[in-house]
Amino acid sequence: MTRPAKTRYAVLGMLTHGPMTGYRLREQIRETVGHFWQESFGQLYPTLSQLEQEGLVRRGGDADRRDPWEITAAGRQALRAWLATEAESLSPERNELLLQIFFGRHADPGVLRGHLARHRERLEEARAHYAGLEALVAAEDSPDRTYWLITVRHGLALVGAGLRWNADAAALLDEEGPV
Repeated sequence: MTRPAKTRYAVLGMLTHGPMTGYRLREQIRETVGHFWQESFGQLYPTLSQLEQEGLVRRGGDADRRDPWEITAAGRQALRAWLATEAESLSPERNELLLQIFFGRHADPGVLRGHLARHRERLEEARAHYAGLEALVAAEDSPDRTYWLITVRHGLALVGAGLRWNADAAALLDEEGPV
């Protein structure tokens, strides 16, 4: 299934938290699952329209663009069916830093070390961000708390792995690299 086809499940899942306008839905996706699931927000309204045609969501009120969308019973059933399927894949990463390092012997001396230092700073900021999110989620009184903690801790684990890799890469450059 293509990525736009998966957008429907991000939308359905977010709507399980209650009715939302398209704008609020976009913000909720960005602030929550956006840490690990990037959406093209240009697809949001077409996806909502398609879901409405399929009877998986409906608008409250008079179908004005400001009226909130809500998930239907059929939408909840579709979400549950998707949740029961195995994830097709973890999308491959496009990592510009790794691309630069791969061709690093052509860089000016010190450039890659500078890139790694800035990368480490961004990772430290991300670790602080995820630690703050973990504290917020841990304090939540929600039936979703356990699942939210699992995703936040995934982010923390990835950042931790990134920091370890960064330290190893810097050490390897110091030991072996002419740059």
